[in-house]
Amino acid sequence: MLSTARELVTHRGLLAALTARDLKARYRGSALGFLWSLANPLLLLAVYTFVFGVVFQQRALTQPYPLFLLCGLFPWVWFASALNEGTVALAANSGLLRRAVFPVELLPTVPVLANLLHFLFALPVLAVALAVGRLLGHPVGGWSALALPLVIALQLPMTGGLALGLAALHVHFKDVKDLLANLLALLFFLTPILYPLQLIEIPALAYVVRVSPMTPFVLGYQELLFAGRLPGPGLWAQMAAAAAIAWVAGAGLFARLRETLVEAA
Repeated sequence: MLSTARELVTHRGLLAALTARDLKARYRGSALGFLWSLANPLLLLAVYTFVFGVVFQQRALTQPYPLFLLCGLFPWVWFASALNEGTVALAANSGLLRRAVFPVELLPTVPVLANLLHFLFALPVLAVALAVGRLLGHPVGGWSALALPLVIALQLPMTGGLALGLAALHVHFKDVKDLLANLLALLFFLTPILYPLQLIEIPALAYVVRVSPMTPFVLGYQELLFAGRLPGPGLWAQMAAAAAIAWVAGAGLFARLRETLVEAA
């Protein structure tokens, strides 16, 4: 765990270079460039707003609904995209695994950072939406939004730890990628992105939603941006615990399987 973190810090220059290369490769020859990274979340925003905001008419505590949805959707896209891409990063670069001097920890971490940058690029869209919401008289945003970097800083090790562990597992078990895709589809609906947590009246279901790995982070973003207030100490503790558990489990699994990656690749 600590050795993995140490490798990432030691090779931070190479990590930054690989992340920049990944972003350039994605949009090479593209007219719209990084704007394509907004296409999917904005399309999902339009669809879910129509289905849940117009057809099923969400209650007043989620109004304006598009903004409520946006506060959870952008962080989720970072999380899901990072895990999907990070899981296959080692298998897709098996040639680098055979180089004894190459720090393989960097490979699953690059998609995490690249998708973090996509998330940061999307924040101006969120800022404009918050400004429009306040102009329309909704108590969204405000000074609480200044604490946003703290939530992002906690989500980063959570996402990075899971990406490391899943990438190592995928080298050994090729079904991990497909299992993850189905699990993320399920977790999306078991995370309070489309609905507020208070609407769940079945205790057992509410518990399942609360233990979803992204739930405390989505609630944190919603508190800061949609409710316009700082999360309580309990929610900060949940985010910190989720980040610590995910990093320890994921980085620990990666360290345990590291020596067998070349043989399994």
